[in-house]
Amino acid sequence: MRGYLPALLVLAALAVVPAALAQTDPAILHQLALEAQTHVELQIQPSDPPEAWALLANGTTSVGMILNSTTNDEAEGHFLSAMQAFTRAFTLMDDNGSPEVSPNYSEMLQREARYFEQLLYLAGVYKMEVDRAQLDGLFAEAQAMIESGDEGVPAALEQIKQAVLALRQQIAAVAAEEGRERAIAYAREYLAQLDRFLEVADTLNIPDDVIEQIQSLRDELAAATEPNRIASLIHQIIGIKEGLELDHVDRLRLLALQLEDGLMQYWKAGLLGDAGYAAASVSLEKCRFFLDIGELDEAAQILHDLQAMLALL
Repeated sequence: MRGYLPALLVLAALAVVPAALAQTDPAILHQLALEAQTHVELQIQPSDPPEAWALLANGTTSVGMILNSTTNDEAEGHFLSAMQAFTRAFTLMDDNGSPEVSPNYSEMLQREARYFEQLLYLAGVYKMEVDRAQLDGLFAEAQAMIESGDEGVPAALEQIKQAVLALRQQIAAVAAEEGRERAIAYAREYLAQLDRFLEVADTLNIPDDVIEQIQSLRDELAAATEPNRIASLIHQIIGIKEGLELDHVDRLRLLALQLEDGLMQYWKAGLLGDAGYAAASVSLEKCRFFLDIGELDEAAQILHDLQAMLALL
């Protein structure tokens, strides 16, 4: 077995990325399709049926056509064609084991290069400055070694793999810190609203024990630093504010915060690919922009679509 089920789940998740998340940007569709292409290339072997290789070739062609599309609908059509081809290719692969074959170092190097480019795209989402000179040098050195038949190629490829992994870990750290900072900032905003509520609580005929509960949770919220804890505390406060409803904008902002944390956890667990995570992060930024300018329906639709995507993982 070559781990087809996790790969198929990734392909399924990418194939149903909602229009609100990616349709308006063919570049995002291209990144998603390229990641799916990489999944197939990493799994397919010479012993697999010729039809699987043909589907990989067809899908790769469709991926290349996405950025050449003249309309968003055309780009989406090429994206869906690519995803269908890659998914069918997986179903045709022989999962009963394959004989050992000599490694194709050129293909392995190309896969690492594509993965590196995907990580650079994701780093751009977080506005990270990445010095790619060292890795570019390693890629060039490995290519020269492959062409000369140098026996040190496996070690060179392992060095590249570790360097790419280190970059991914750096991006994960930045993403986690940004999510934490955003959660803390939202908690501060909510605390300001809550303090105003507590100032007039006596005039609202709210029982003293309820006010005490809210005050206790308020103090915990002021000390919280983790996104999931912040969201949990705010939910508890909302639940005991009897007769009062949270402002619609605040509900949407809280949902965005929860989804951001959920996406991060799925990405760290490997259930959501780098390109899919980057696209979802871009979508969340669009959502916050819509909230800032009062376009609540657009923001709500994006959040709804992100929830649907997470439900598939």
